[in-house]
Amino acid sequence: MKINSFPKKGRDKLVSTIFQLRKKLEQVSIDMEDNSEDEGVLKFLVDKWGKTSDALEEVENEYTQGLPVITTSRCPFSDKPFSLSIDTFGLNGPWWDFEQPVRAFEDETNTFFALTGSVKITDEPPEAPFSIKSGPAVPWVSPRLLNDENIIAVLSHLKIGDNDAYPIVYYSKDKSVEIERINTWGTDEYLAEDTEGFAILGSTYDDEEEYDFNIAPWIENGKLKWIDKDDKTLKLRSSIEDCPFLNISGYQYPVIIQNGTITNCMMTLEYDEEEVSEKKIKNISTKFCINCGNPITMEMKFCANCGTKLTKI
Repeated sequence: MKINSFPKKGRDKLVSTIFQLRKKLEQVSIDMEDNSEDEGVLKFLVDKWGKTSDALEEVENEYTQGLPVITTSRCPFSDKPFSLSIDTFGLNGPWWDFEQPVRAFEDETNTFFALTGSVKITDEPPEAPFSIKSGPAVPWVSPRLLNDENIIAVLSHLKIGDNDAYPIVYYSKDKSVEIERINTWGTDEYLAEDTEGFAILGSTYDDEEEYDFNIAPWIENGKLKWIDKDDKTLKLRSSIEDCPFLNISGYQYPVIIQNGTITNCMMTLEYDEEEVSEKKIKNISTKFCINCGNPITMEMKFCANCGTKLTKI
């Protein structure tokens, strides 16, 4: 099910304005550095930066509020549908900017764990003033996540412009398990809540061990469910006989798209014996106040920004 969004023409106008304001903001920042010792000029530039930043935030909010909201998955534990606000008009929108993604904030459900995906680009690579990490061209799963007894994934289909896309939503019946998540589809990081309700910002690598393109065994073992294309009932299926997501042709590695060029960004990481035995991937993890989003540290009892009393981390 798709909730109506703005027309493509309106979306394209907002996207163009966002990038114009980003460019303007970048130039003002450069001018501020060049005139850091001239108080009069610097004061003018600081004011200009603030107004431009406010204008950019306003347009970005209009963009996220107008994006389609698509009900694309279903939790295998609660049977509740899962909806996603996503730019389906094309990969050239800032929703797909992997370094500075512009996305609506979405509350986690009790069982949601992670979102990954693939996009099979059939035409020329998109031109955009940012880098795009749309994933491989074919469906895949993370063995590291699915090897956990609490986690099941659901594979489905949608269109990004004229391209076939395959979102994979991971659900967990027990979110207290100590397992690192995985970068959210199209970005270089993930945002999650820990068991105490604190926000955690982390990042994983595009390590080849994170990708398994042979998804049939996962379906047979009950670890991967799938929803048929255009099935508005979102019925979860577990048979490989009639699965349309098997044997799809295309590159089997994550890519980065820059200046209209597609490049393989798969990594092969080398671990020492201790790291291999622990089977852990190094990550950068930061905790934030759940009320205002300000970074917090383990020794803090109250948020320095909003004053919220913090639960012990």
